[in-house]
Amino acid sequence: MNLLVLDFETYFDAAYSLRKLTIPQYVHDPRFCVHGLAILHPDARVEFRADVREALGELQAAYGPELERVTVVCHHAHFDLYILNHKFGVRPKHFADTLCLARQVLGPHGVEASADPDDDQASSRGLSLAALARWFGLEAKGDTAQFSRVRELDFRQQADMMAYALKDVRITRALAEQLLAQVSRPEVELPLIQHTVRLFTERSIAVDHAALAQLRGEITGQTEEVVKASGLTPEQVSRDKEFAAQMTAALAASGRKLPTKPGKNGQIPATARNDEAMQALAGDSDPAVARLAQARLALKSTHQSLARLATLEGITKVSGGYLPPYLVYYGAHTGRFSGRGKFNVQNLGRSGQIGRIRHALVPRDGHVFVIGDLAQIEARIVAWFAREENLLDAYRGGRDIYCEFASQTFGTAVRKPASTDSPEDQLRLKALRQVGKQAVLGLGFGMGALRFMQACRGDSSIRLLFDQNIMNEGVCKEVVQSFRQSYPGIPRFWHDLESAFEAAMSGMETECGPLKLSRQGADVHLELPSGRLLRYPQVRRQNMPRRRTCEDWTGQTVIEDVVEETLAYGRGEAIALYGGKLCENVVQAAARDVLVEAILAIEQAGFPVLFHVHDEVVVEAPKARSQEAVQVVTQALEHTPCWLPGLPVKAEVKALERYGK
Repeated sequence: MNLLVLDFETYFDAAYSLRKLTIPQYVHDPRFCVHGLAILHPDARVEFRADVREALGELQAAYGPELERVTVVCHHAHFDLYILNHKFGVRPKHFADTLCLARQVLGPHGVEASADPDDDQASSRGLSLAALARWFGLEAKGDTAQFSRVRELDFRQQADMMAYALKDVRITRALAEQLLAQVSRPEVELPLIQHTVRLFTERSIAVDHAALAQLRGEITGQTEEVVKASGLTPEQVSRDKEFAAQMTAALAASGRKLPTKPGKNGQIPATARNDEAMQALAGDSDPAVARLAQARLALKSTHQSLARLATLEGITKVSGGYLPPYLVYYGAHTGRFSGRGKFNVQNLGRSGQIGRIRHALVPRDGHVFVIGDLAQIEARIVAWFAREENLLDAYRGGRDIYCEFASQTFGTAVRKPASTDSPEDQLRLKALRQVGKQAVLGLGFGMGALRFMQACRGDSSIRLLFDQNIMNEGVCKEVVQSFRQSYPGIPRFWHDLESAFEAAMSGMETECGPLKLSRQGADVHLELPSGRLLRYPQVRRQNMPRRRTCEDWTGQTVIEDVVEETLAYGRGEAIALYGGKLCENVVQAAARDVLVEAILAIEQAGFPVLFHVHDEVVVEAPKARSQEAVQVVTQALEHTPCWLPGLPVKAEVKALERYGK
């Protein structure tokens, strides 16, 4: 490959930096100033140019208008290519990002390294250019502290910056050569890296600012009403100690105590927004207790929602009303994407105040969103790995697995509610079916009864079953046992996969169905059916603390903290492994590979993907071609890869006027 390495050097200070601002806010700020561009040519010639526009013109003359005769390489291409496009109008046809490559080869956290003071891309500390240079034994990266607050460089500073920048491009070139040689499944992963960066640097999502303003007003007004009903001021509700005192007094009226949870120095009040106890109190039979909990939850949610709205508005204000979606390639160990850029489109949710922000994301004029979702993809892949043909046949036949399992478990006919059902029956049927859904989607990875009960309690659709004692701890145990007995191939797969992993740790090349495992130095490599590798660095057995559930002498389930020897991996903090977790890894990884192949197929068909969230793809298509786009997205998502023969894949695809229902 002909590699052309580019690295922009720009002005920064304590208040104006990528630590404080998003990339669009930084680049479009009046303080933005390019000091120069470091260039390493394919023939290894290096130069640092302060006349950036002229230098880029020379590069285009030498390598093509889109630099198509070379592969442009950057470290954190989201930053450099955003500048290249938005400030200089250059969009390289081919490029690679050593930050993304390192995520794939070394894992989402990179290498264990001390915090890098020059981490201008705000990436994980183990993925900084300095950390990677140390890991691969390259020349040490320099320090930019001397350039802070310097807008006009004198002769000495220009020389120092040139030396610093040229060292960076040499390091980046050396990293690219080593990392490219280790990329797993490059024919898919390299185009996918380019796709991920282009989402941010070349595409963007239109935002309905009127809808944001209306949403802010509604959120604020509703929260004020809920807080007022509690009898407290917003300050009293938000202050931890004062609220705990008020809730303690309210609970004492019925002889109860304030729920607590483990803290750093002992037990502390469980009054945070995500505490299950606080969520349960919001539905308490004592109106005074319920109003206090509702006020606390509403106020905490409002603070988070308004902060998200402010961040979104801050980004779109400088980007012409658009949101560049920042997705992180290989954001998880399994290869799944995550989000960052201070506004995470991967974490909007579908309900509550945060979920309502989704409705403010809209297509450009004359376009629609075509949104496709892989239905139950992980549950289907679990069944495929476990060779549960009865379950696969049910998926192939389009049967409602959730209703079937719930009917079997509760011994009563469960179906989707009909409009002719009474309101009470509609709620009951919906709740029972939702238990079946939680079981089918959640129990395939070794979840126990207590965690299953917590998941069901956190589901607002199911909560009424607990209130009616249709669901309780004993029933949850029965549901878990029923799942494992109904689909015995699934727990068998957990056991077989853990045994295969242990064999690989001992140095044996082994297989578990279509999975191949081998030891590579201190690591274990697991080859997926797609051919991509999951790398587990520094595998070992290690004593690790964990919480386990057991029964006390009365038969009640209790949680105890224990230290047990377990499988583990990781260069830094150890990550525990067991059969269910390994199953979750390979299933999530295979689902990710199904998704990314569909994404690339959709784009090859002429419909650029605007962004994607977990198993969902969002395409922006002209209204006149909306039905064609629906067909293309459906065909791509429902295509069964040759490496998952017999897997029934199903997608739900719709054309919508805005994101969300």
